[in-house]
Amino acid sequence: MKVTWKELSFLPSEEALATLNQAWSWLLPETYQPVMASALGDLFFQKDSAVYWLDTGAGEIRRVAESRAEFLELLKTDKANEWFMPPVIERLLAAGKTLKPDHCYTYAILPIFKEGSYEVTNLNPVPAKEHFALTGDLHRQLKDLPEGSKVKLEITE
Repeated sequence: MKVTWKELSFLPSEEALATLNQAWSWLLPETYQPVMASALGDLFFQKDSAVYWLDTGAGEIRRVAESRAEFLELLKTDKANEWFMPPVIERLLAAGKTLKPDHCYTYAILPIFKEGSYEVTNLNPVPAKEHFALTGDLHRQLKDLPEGSKVKLEITE
């Protein structure tokens, strides 16, 4: 199955963006313009004229283009494979893991951990707001730890 931009991307709802703004406020600029989100829950946004990638798996922001026009051109290159991972999305869809509107895939174990991966068994569909809240909060708590630190995750209600 060949995936299209419909399967690879979405525009998060206002509710999902509000959750993203709150959960990622420690890293995001105060004002920005969302451009698009990937099915893997990453956000591409514009600040001033440049376009940035909020990589929710890695917990970092990278400048990817000097303008929206340049970003749109880059979507026609191999950069799109790096950012949107079409082969991973194809495998998820083949496994029956489809997305509802305003949903994306989230990780059972974040890829920043040794046990984390971009494999079908580690990714599941969830509402985008849940993905943004979970990843933003977790990365905020981990951001000051030295690389290689051992962590124990405790899930509470």
